[in-house]
Amino acid sequence: MSARETRLQRRTLTYRQPVVTSHGSIDRRDVLVLSVADAEARWGHGEASPLPGFGPDTLDDAEAALRSWAQGDDRALDSSPSAAAAVDSAQLDLAAQAAGVPMHSHLASGSPNSIPVAALVVGVGTGELGSATALAVASGHRTVKVKVGGRPIADDRERVRAVRDTAGHRVAIRLDANGAWSVDEAVEALQALASLSIELVEEPAAGGPEALERVAARTGIPVAADESTTHPDRFAELLRSRSVGAVVVKPSAIGGPTEAVRRITMAREAGLAVVVTSMLEGAIGVAAAAHLASATAAIDPEPGLATSPLIQDDVGPAHRVSKGRLWLSDTPGLGTGPFLTP
Repeated sequence: MSARETRLQRRTLTYRQPVVTSHGSIDRRDVLVLSVADAEARWGHGEASPLPGFGPDTLDDAEAALRSWAQGDDRALDSSPSAAAAVDSAQLDLAAQAAGVPMHSHLASGSPNSIPVAALVVGVGTGELGSATALAVASGHRTVKVKVGGRPIADDRERVRAVRDTAGHRVAIRLDANGAWSVDEAVEALQALASLSIELVEEPAAGGPEALERVAARTGIPVAADESTTHPDRFAELLRSRSVGAVVVKPSAIGGPTEAVRRITMAREAGLAVVVTSMLEGAIGVAAAAHLASATAAIDPEPGLATSPLIQDDVGPAHRVSKGRLWLSDTPGLGTGPFLTP
């Protein structure tokens, strides 16, 4: 084993307002920024950003794995998909820089430098949620996503109704329950929301692929699997069952863009739609996911990657989101890196 030249920093993301999910409220979180040098003194960057409920590892797990990997222990990444994602991003960044092209072009020549993205709208009450929706629509987004679950179903209906009333009927509304409901609760909630023309619902029930299959069989709203398929075995189980219409792919949660490409290919071969999303991470993780979405043409349903505008203090410069699209830099590689520390 030989040591690698690396830099590892803990950074704190702060959000402009709390993002409330069924796993809890997020107003700030620590992430890890990995920088790796190659023989030509180029630096590639990756981000490890584990989030409770979305994977098996913690930030401490990821840091320990990355420090062991930096000393030459490749097997250390086996226990931390977040650490593996950071390493994969950094290595792809370096490879694309060496080739003199943006990462998406390195992954797939001719892929576009901008992609349509869905906006996550957040707010405490219906007024704030309506304002956030109005801003997203005015900014050109054709899809908005609303977190549901963790509150009375009547409250969720009121909130989603406020989004629909503001967005009109030319904008798609996507729901994300983060596994908040039981199967019966999910069916009840989705029946109450069906008249609002919902595009799809991500992870409506806890209990894994079997629970999602039971929900999908009892609702007309398309179901997408997310947290329940983070582990490779469960992902394979879901594909075999063909129980849902779509899968959510979060590169940061499953080991990075390379593993994400493999899963996207498998999902499409099984006839499922793919939604690439962020994990509310910083600019480096979002950039890696956006290059992946461009390279794999995973744009329908629109990827959930318009999350950087929700962050007040980021790890580095975020790619621009405007006119409902995320615009990737023409700079070779990832196109972003960490802000310099004082």
